[in-house]
Amino acid sequence: MTSTDSGSTHYALIGDVVGSRELDDRAEVQRRLAELLESLNHRFLGGGDSEAGLAAPIKLTAGDEMQALLRAPEPTVEIVVSIADALYPVEVVWGLGMGSISTDLVEDVALVDGPCFHHAREAVEDAAGQGAWLQARGFPEPFSDSLSALFQLMGAVRSRWKPAQMRYIRSARDRAQNEVAKMHGVDESTVSKALQAARFRDVEAGEEAAGRLLAWIADSEIVHGGTS
Repeated sequence: MTSTDSGSTHYALIGDVVGSRELDDRAEVQRRLAELLESLNHRFLGGGDSEAGLAAPIKLTAGDEMQALLRAPEPTVEIVVSIADALYPVEVVWGLGMGSISTDLVEDVALVDGPCFHHAREAVEDAAGQGAWLQARGFPEPFSDSLSALFQLMGAVRSRWKPAQMRYIRSARDRAQNEVAKMHGVDESTVSKALQAARFRDVEAGEEAAGRLLAWIADSEIVHGGTS
């Protein structure tokens, strides 16, 4: 796959596993990551000149770092949330960068470069330094700050989630509470109390808001008129 659309707007997403070298089960985490990325690539990788989804497969690069290049930014939320839920309690910090690419678009995302990647690299380094979940760079203001603050708030709530809560949260994302209760052999009130204590519905509302904001940014002529 090659392309000459280097001047168009793209979105680079870089994720880094926190404290990866100190993990006792680092090899298992890498194996789970590889499976997750394969699933996400299948979910979001469009073909031909598709304007939605990934522009190249998400790739596990420097051991415990992930890189993705997107034509539109909306999948960012599902990618980040899916990986966070699946790897819990292992944490991943993210940088999202908006801008052009300066090389040809090729199958190997590690060989693509440009301002969107420079912004994403700066953002993930800032996220790691601040203990934030995701930082955004390269978006016209106030969008970088707004996205970063929204993910920081969600990350602060998620950081307080306990293993028992996470077990129900994973099941509750696509099921009703009574189904979750049956699945885990508990009363529905037990599931309800766990989700309420975790403020899960508030986080879910934040995820939806982030997705809507990213979709608006992708469609906004005002935003794209000010990018580089």
